[in-house]
Order: sequence, then C-alpha cells, then structure tokens
Amino acid sequence: MDYSATIVAQAHVTKPDALRLIAKAVGSTVQDSGTAHPFVPLVGGGRVEVEIPKFGEAPPLAIDVYNLHGADQARASAVSLQAALTGVTDWPTEVR
Repeated sequence: MDYSATIVAQAHVTKPDALRLIAKAVGSTVQDSGTAHPFVPLVGGGRVEVEIPKFGEAPPLAIDVYNLHGADQARASAVSLQAALTGVTDWPTEVR
C-alpha cells in the first residue's frame, strides 16, 4: 500500500516542466517520461507524481508524494520536497 501526502502549488506550469523542476529540486530524474504516469523517484523508495488541472480549470497543481513506509513518512517527504522546491521555483505551496 502506498501512503501519500499532497503539496498544493499555485502554479501555471505543464506536467513535464513541473516534473523537471521537482527532479532538479531533489537531485533526481524523471522516470517513465513517455508514459501516462511519469514520476520522480525519491531517496528511500518514495516517488512524486503530478496532477495538473483539467482543461479550462484554474490551478492548483497537485504534487502527490508517495511512500511505502507510512503516512508520516509520506508527509515528511512532502515537507522536505516543499522546502527543496523553494530553491528552484517561486510557487506558493501548502502540504495537505
């Protein structure tokens, strides 16, 4: 079972660009970029996926952080990612 925490970002950005910036923030690479489910792997086995607003919907961008080791670990990974994103983006973010 994957546990998750979500970072909500007020950002107008494409899914590939969001994943590229997330990968840069955590020193990783985008995996499965040519598929319907690209992700950025995290140290410790977690991963990050991005959901963008559907056509015509306004942001926010949902950055889902998954971890196999529990909800607390997923949230800790999300908080860590949120901090790392401040170094490469100007996105206002909130962990939910």
